[in-house]
Amino acid sequence: MGKYINTMTTEVDLMDSNKLYVVKDGKLIFHELPEYGETVVITLGGKVDRLETTEKRKL
Repeated sequence: MGKYINTMTTEVDLMDSNKLYVVKDGKLIFHELPEYGETVVITLGGKVDRLETTEKRKL
């Protein structure tokens, strides 16, 4: 027997470079990126587990 794949579609604004998009368990999750800092994607078992963001301030 073949494996059935369910598909969903959504629109993403590719002109907004201040967001990071992640697909987890069939859901689209967006994360607002800091103006200065870093965001690390932590995976567990090959899937996204969490995002860790460190925000900085530029003087």
